[in-house]
Amino acid sequence: MKALAAYVALISAPVAAEVPITIAPTGHATVPVEGSFGVRQFVFDTGAEGSAVYANFADEAGLKAAGSEQLRGQTGAADVPLVELTKLTLDGLTKAPLNAVKLDPRVDGVPLAGIVGLDLFGERTVDFDLPRKRLALLPAGDRPIAGKGLAAAPTAGNLLTIPVMIGGVTSTAVIDTGARKTRINWKLGTLLGLDPSKVAKGDTIQGATNKAIETGAASVSNVHLGARVLAEAPVLVADLPVFEAFGVADRPAIILGLDWLTETRMVIDFPARLVWFEAAGRQ
Repeated sequence: MKALAAYVALISAPVAAEVPITIAPTGHATVPVEGSFGVRQFVFDTGAEGSAVYANFADEAGLKAAGSEQLRGQTGAADVPLVELTKLTLDGLTKAPLNAVKLDPRVDGVPLAGIVGLDLFGERTVDFDLPRKRLALLPAGDRPIAGKGLAAAPTAGNLLTIPVMIGGVTSTAVIDTGARKTRINWKLGTLLGLDPSKVAKGDTIQGATNKAIETGAASVSNVHLGARVLAEAPVLVADLPVFEAFGVADRPAIILGLDWLTETRMVIDFPARLVWFEAAGRQ
C-alpha cells in the first residue's frame, strides 16, 4: 500500500511548466505569447527592458496608440511610438496592460510579431534551455541548476551583466538572447590580439532602429561562462552605440548572444541577480 501511495503521489505531482523555443527563419529564438490577438511567436529577449511589436503586426491586430518614447537599440537611439497591449501571457505568467514599442517592419520581411522583454519576465527565474529548445518561467529563488551562480550587475538600462573570462582577459558581458550573434567591442578585441586591418568582414547589424553598422568577424578561444567552457566561439567586432547606452563602453565588453548558447543551458534569477550555465555533459 505504501508503494502504491508513493506511486500515486509521484504521478499526481505537478510537472514544471515549460514552453517550446522555436528558431525563426531570422535565427531568433521565439516563444508562443498569448494576448488579445491570439497566440503569436515573439522573440524572447533578455536584452530588452520592455516588449515591442512590429508595425505590420500592430496594425493587423488593431493595437491602440499609447504615446511615444526613446528606444535604445544595438545601433543607436530613436523616438518610437508606443501601442497598448491589453495583456501578454507566457508560460502561465500574465502582465496587463503593457505599453509596447511599435517598431518599423523588419527589413528582411520575416513576419515576426514582436519582442517580449523584462517588463513581462523580469521578476522571475528564467530557465533558457536552447539546446533542448525549451523555456520555463519559474518563481524567483528557484534553483534548477546546482552550484553557485555568477553574481550579476545591472546595466544603465537594468539589464544584467556577468564577468566572462576569455583567454585570461576579463570582460563584462550583457546577456542578450535577442542578439543572434555575440558582439564584442574593440577594447576587448585589442586585448585578445585582434587586428582591425586583418579581421574578416562581418555582418551588417541593423538593430531595432534599422540603422546599419558594419562589423568584423573573428573567433575567440577559451571562453569561461561560469561552469561552461567554450573552446572556440565566434564574435562580431564593432564599437556599437549600445555598449555606451549600457554603460560598458569604457571596458572590454560583450553582448552575449544566442550563438554562445546553442549548446549551453542558462538560468537567470533576475531579482537575485544570479546566473548559472549548465556544465558540459549534465542534463
